[in-house]
Order: sequence, then structure tokens, then C-alpha cells
Amino acid sequence: MKQLTLAKPYSRLWSLDTGRVMVVTDLHGDWDAYQRYRDCFVQLHARGDADCLIFTGDLIHADSSSAPDHSLDIVLDVLALQATYGDAIIYLCGNHELPHIYGFGLSKGEVEYTPAFEAALSQGNHRSAVIGLFVTLPFYVRTAAGVSLTHAGAAHSVTEAQTAHTVFTWNHEEQLAEAEAQLEQYNRAGLRRAYARLSQAASYDALARHYLTVTGPDDPRYDDLLRGSIATASTGFGHVHSALFTRCEHEYGADQYARIVDAMLRCLSINYRPQRILVAGHLATSNGYQVAARRHLRLASGSHAGPREAGLYLLFDAAQPVKEVEELLASLYSVYRAA
Repeated sequence: MKQLTLAKPYSRLWSLDTGRVMVVTDLHGDWDAYQRYRDCFVQLHARGDADCLIFTGDLIHADSSSAPDHSLDIVLDVLALQATYGDAIIYLCGNHELPHIYGFGLSKGEVEYTPAFEAALSQGNHRSAVIGLFVTLPFYVRTAAGVSLTHAGAAHSVTEAQTAHTVFTWNHEEQLAEAEAQLEQYNRAGLRRAYARLSQAASYDALARHYLTVTGPDDPRYDDLLRGSIATASTGFGHVHSALFTRCEHEYGADQYARIVDAMLRCLSINYRPQRILVAGHLATSNGYQVAARRHLRLASGSHAGPREAGLYLLFDAAQPVKEVEELLASLYSVYRAA
């Protein structure tokens, strides 16, 4: 087993110089899939074949309202893994984790993701530990191999040094504290009424109870929707939102996205070894992977693989240089099919 060499030069950008890395994407509350990948890592680690497990975000929120949602169970188990393996377990922030830091709703079509997880947090004594974990999650891990990992892919906000630095050094707690200071300057009752009108809701109280699972105005989290609305209105947060919610080539077009990937890899190389390959999940693909924009390996480990049994994980050596995406394809493996 190799010694893991992990540095944290920025709060949201970490550097991994050594170790064999197992990468898993987007499990969305699927306990069976999570168990398979977790147990696979434990076995590989015991044999000396894997030193680090990286989840690239979106561990929470079942993709379908008909699927059992074990989001909280998964996050609590990751916390237990971190207690056992320390820095060998890395959890990146995805777009589905972000709303629970800032108190805004996330939905797709008729499926609302955030209320169920907020309710699960409120029913147990886990909110402090889970949100405490979420605010520490990095957005990027770069490696000596030249392979960078993130949740969603490349975004225009991380293609220039100044805005990339804003994302790499982002501080959720400072942003929320500034929002609270601004909130103190206004009449909260008036802001609640305005928030309800903008949301086309009967009352702010109904929104707070639905999205935050609060008990009423005396709940210290009652105004989290207001606080989050202020915090997420800043330009800086816009850069973070772009980084975690990017739709990649579907947003920018194939040619422009290829240029954005190249530019973001250059930013990820600042004060470090050249980064040549981006690995991210987030979007649905077939057969468990897709090569996008020449240098982006889109990995699907769970339901995004369609079906999830086509899902794959990546296992590579963080110290061995990788120059082309195709070099990683032989390092994709399944927990559903026999080797």
C-alpha cells in the first residue's frame, strides 16, 4: 500500500500526489449501489490495491420519487468511513449538497429533492454533523497524474485566474455570516411577505415549514430561506453555482466546451503540476462513461449510467502521469459484473 500524500492549498481545491485512487460518481441515495462501492473499496484497500476513495458529489437525493431514498444513511456512513480511514475518504461537493448549506430548494420537474432530506435531518440528531461536513467539502481534487476530479465538469467561471481563485477559496460560512449581517438591517416580516410573493406562495411560513422542516417562527432556522436568498445573490456565489451546476457541452456547445475544459485545466494547474484530464459525472451517459471535449471523462457510477448496473468506477495511480483520456479507459471497473 502506498503512502497517501494529500495537501489542501485551498479550501475547495486539494492536491493528491500519491496513492491509488478509486473514483465513484452520483449515487443519489441508492444504498445498494453505495454498499457495493464502499465494500469494493474496503476490499481493495485491504489488499493494497486502493489507497483513497473519492465520491464526486451528489450522494444524496433519490433520482426518482418511487425509489427508496437512503441519502442520510449514506452520508452518515461516509462520516463513519472518514473516522476509520481519515483523509483516504474524500467527498466532493455536488450541486445536490449545495442547497442544504444555503437553504434553497432544488427540484427537477415535479420531483422536489430538498424537503425530504431536510425532514430526515430534523428527525434525528444529525443536522450539525451533516451540515458541518457539507461546508468543508472541496470542489476539486487535482493529482500528480494530471487528472483532476470534480462533480459537474468545466464551467466558464473557472477559466480565468481571478474568478477561479474565488471558487477555489470559497468560504460558505463567511458568505452566510455576511448575509445574516445584511438581514439584520431589514424588517424581517416585510422580507418574509416579499419572499412569499416572489415564490407565488400563500405565506412565508408555509414555505419555511415545507423546505426547511422548521416548527415555526421561534425555530432558529426559520429565516434560512431569506438568509440563503441574500447569500446566493452575490457574484461570487454565481461563480460557485456555475461550477457545480454546469451542463457542460449541453450548455456551451461542443466546440466552446472543449475550450472551456482546456482553460479550466490550466487554472487547476496553477502552482502545481500540469492538469491534462478532467473526470466528472453529473450528466447521464450510457455504458457508464463517455469522452466529452477530448479531455473530459464523464463517469457514471449509479443511476446516471442508465441502467445503474452499467455504472463504473475509476481506479488510477495519482502519481503516474496520464496524458490522454483514453489511457484511463482500461482502468474502469464494475461492481455489478464479475471481473
